[in-house]
Amino acid sequence: MLRICDLHCDTALLWQAGTSLEDTSLHISLPNLQQGKVGLQVFAAYVPASLPKDRRFSFARRTIDRFKEEIERYPSQIALCRNSSEVEAAVAGGKIAALLAVENGDAIENDPKKLETLHKMGVRLLTLIHFKSNDWVISSNDKEPKFVGLSEFGEEVVAGMNDLGMIVDVSHAHDRTVERVLECSRAPIVASHSCMYGICPIPRNIKDDLIRGIAAGGGVIGVAFQPAFLDCSFREIVEKRGKDVFSELDRLTRQAGTDGAELGRAWMKFAGDFKNMRQQERVPLEKLLQHIDYLVDLGGEDHAAFGSDFDGIPDTPEGVDDCSGFLNILEGLRLRGYTRRRLEKICWSNFFRVFKSVCG
Repeated sequence: MLRICDLHCDTALLWQAGTSLEDTSLHISLPNLQQGKVGLQVFAAYVPASLPKDRRFSFARRTIDRFKEEIERYPSQIALCRNSSEVEAAVAGGKIAALLAVENGDAIENDPKKLETLHKMGVRLLTLIHFKSNDWVISSNDKEPKFVGLSEFGEEVVAGMNDLGMIVDVSHAHDRTVERVLECSRAPIVASHSCMYGICPIPRNIKDDLIRGIAAGGGVIGVAFQPAFLDCSFREIVEKRGKDVFSELDRLTRQAGTDGAELGRAWMKFAGDFKNMRQQERVPLEKLLQHIDYLVDLGGEDHAAFGSDFDGIPDTPEGVDDCSGFLNILEGLRLRGYTRRRLEKICWSNFFRVFKSVCG
């Protein structure tokens, strides 16, 4: 039986708003993880760049605490794993392996000791940056970078992650940032949830030379399911219609401040408003499959994976309404001639190889 690794979801934030692993209205839920044959799910503790600089670590810690509380409610079905042996034991016991990530290096508040604390709490992946640059990492959204990708302190963070056994994640990072990380990391890196610039040329998507660079270093790229990253035509529709919806999300985010429950509710309201705004338009599953094809053709079958970004995206491609939709993705890839051996690599062994190499 093929098992799925999914390198990124934002569901833990929504749990702060009163939802749970049993809530099938979310993209990620226990029933749908089981139906979709997901054996390993990476849960990210997202840290908004809008938070005051001295409140970011505490925000991440509260999300992590809520994550652990929720996972511990279902000990026979899901388990927090910190290394490859724990993943193998969870899977052998019929459980889903849950890995913990932090999305946005702002969380460490420029303090290496806080990076060490996150590792002690079980965090095994750190997405270096999100939509706004900080003083040590440049974001893909930054049109006027103040330095070349990664500062000296940023290089120290990457080295510290290598020493700790924490996977460096370059999704959301500027091209120059990814280049600098590839130059200084002693371990394979990942882009946990990214789409292909060669199909949809936007700054958030990953360019061909960086795909080759991540692959050459033994890393993997998880293809994201965000429709606006998969299809530039859909993105144009969203940008034309969605100004009010995005403005309302910005307002609610600012209003929520450091309140994770309010932020989670703001996101769920935005997702509902977004679906109403885009009316009947959906990105077809075919477009997601094209991005997977492109990645495999360019980077090789040993460096492709899935990075859904479930519950961190307001919409999904057709046929992938939640994590049970992995079955439709696999069927689509089989119809394109993907062998079981290739599917097993993309679904499981590519990321597991990196996880075992970096985290033990």
